[in-house]
Amino acid sequence: MIGSPQILIAVQLGVMDMQQNVELRHLRYFMILARELHFGRAADRIGISQAPYSQQIKQLEDRLGTKLFERTTRRVSLTESGMRFLEYCDTILDTLDEGISHARAADSEEGGRLRVGAIQIAASYILPFALREFRQRYPAVIVEIFGVTTGTQLRMLEAGDLDIALVRPASIPGSFVSEVICEEGLCAALLEDHPLCQKPKLELQDLHQQPMVLFNDKLGTDYSNALRVAFRKHAVSPNIVGEFSDTVGGLCLVSSGLGIAVLPEASRSSAYPGVVYRPIEVPDVTAKLIMVQPDRAPNRKTRDFGAIVRELGATTHRWRMA
Repeated sequence: MIGSPQILIAVQLGVMDMQQNVELRHLRYFMILARELHFGRAADRIGISQAPYSQQIKQLEDRLGTKLFERTTRRVSLTESGMRFLEYCDTILDTLDEGISHARAADSEEGGRLRVGAIQIAASYILPFALREFRQRYPAVIVEIFGVTTGTQLRMLEAGDLDIALVRPASIPGSFVSEVICEEGLCAALLEDHPLCQKPKLELQDLHQQPMVLFNDKLGTDYSNALRVAFRKHAVSPNIVGEFSDTVGGLCLVSSGLGIAVLPEASRSSAYPGVVYRPIEVPDVTAKLIMVQPDRAPNRKTRDFGAIVRELGATTHRWRMA
């Protein structure tokens, strides 16, 4: 068992006074000799002659201020200090090798990590198809999915914690680039025993005087704001009884019996107790999904993932229900 974490950190960082100027090659030379316990064989493994190899070991001992090996004409053995130091060297070099591997993987075309944010509805309908295709191309890449709101994703992008964000249209900072991935129609979510369930398709006028829950107007998406405008334009006055900040919250309110919610078409893929969906025609109102990325050249993995999402949005609608 090696010593305290504080000592290990000091050894790794090379900040202990007695270890000043200890170099990585010293540690590797020491490790090989500790395994071989023979200067000639250890020097052969390094590919140098025995005399300079012995000088390197002596130099390490001098810089550490302690003797690591007992030497006689017949044998070489580790001292108590040498055995203790060997435990640290194992940890140091293993950690270093692991760090090098991770660094190379992160910069490689085959490995690394991709961090994707998505509003929860997008995470349930377009993202699974995109991930399935991406995994076929990059099976070694670790993909992290963050199912959070539009505002949270934009803050994560600004902090450098996301590579791609899938959000509803919002005020996008100039340090990002955005594009519309797809547009959806709308549907009404209501309880299964509501009288309007008898209709296969709803009209905007059907919502007049009906209890409704809407996106919070401070957090509202482009379609929810447009929906409010449509109500005024067409003289429809629903009874607003609640607000929500994301689609999941809206569906919870509908499931509780509070009121009807008008949501993007893709919400129909969400199953909530007692909630049914009906298409609703709202003139000139659609729900857009946009992809946002930092305004810089993306790496290959990020670029290819974006291309997959873009193709899914433009050419297929496999996530949509009939």
